[in-house]
Amino acid sequence: MTATTLSNDVRPRVTQRLFRTRAEDALPHVATHHRVYIVPTQRGFAFLLVLVLMLVASVNYALSLGYALSFILTGLFAASLLHTYQNLAGLEVRGIEPTPGFAGDTVTFHFALYNTASTPRQGICVQSAHGDAPLVAIAPQHTTTATLTVAAEQRGRLPLGRITLQSHWPLGLWTCWCYLHVPVTATVYPKPETDPPPLPSRQSDDLGGRPQSSLDGEIAGVREYRQGDPLNAIAWKSVAKGAGLQVRTFENPQSPATAMLSLQATGLPELEDQLSRLSAWAVQAHAQHTAFALDLPGESLDPGRGDAHVQQALQSLALYGTRP
Repeated sequence: MTATTLSNDVRPRVTQRLFRTRAEDALPHVATHHRVYIVPTQRGFAFLLVLVLMLVASVNYALSLGYALSFILTGLFAASLLHTYQNLAGLEVRGIEPTPGFAGDTVTFHFALYNTASTPRQGICVQSAHGDAPLVAIAPQHTTTATLTVAAEQRGRLPLGRITLQSHWPLGLWTCWCYLHVPVTATVYPKPETDPPPLPSRQSDDLGGRPQSSLDGEIAGVREYRQGDPLNAIAWKSVAKGAGLQVRTFENPQSPATAMLSLQATGLPELEDQLSRLSAWAVQAHAQHTAFALDLPGESLDPGRGDAHVQQALQSLALYGTRP
């Protein structure tokens, strides 16, 4: 084995050990001593500089009280190192629970932090590349939840990435941290279309096979026509008056007994627009307690209703076309 080959083999292992660049950790995870790092903060370095100046002045002017104060503050600096280290070492991450959300909104990761020590832990912070969770305090032998909120920009799976458990307690002179990288992802649903057309039913009209919509109920007003709206919902009187294509809206439209959701039913050409409308329809059907089925190429969902059903449908929409 050549030196170059040996170097290429050792470097990834060293990088992984120091910085946890790959998601190879498992839960529950305890912050053991060989995974905890500690260095002075900027405040700590400034504190050291002041100690050095005090010591130099005490030596130069033979100040006994200056010596005493310098040694006392040095002992305080050293003692704070131990307290900062003990505040983080031994902390156990028992679980990470992601909460899904819609694109353009946020998703959350909930961290179950357990204090294995007999003393409370203060000022524990969970950080990631997406942001920081609020500081939490953990009572002895108790579990506390830290919540990290992450902006969701596009549908699919949003990996948590490497997180950092950090503490500056008690005086902020030292910063102590531990890296943790587990394969946890949150599901980001497609952003629901604003003001979507009514839910499509099982029947199809004679124009292109596009499903019809139930249009019963009191007319609430009109809105601009969007591609995919049923032709029988168009306000033809407004068209005759030169107002352009407008669609009637209803206060309490009767939903179809079973809504059939598919890419073709949207009447839209772009995939992301189709998924956005299907996402809005799924949320609408759930709000109206209407059973709906989902038919995607290579995947289908039988008619149903309820929280579990709509979450399964939204997850299928979120992951459509993203699976290997």
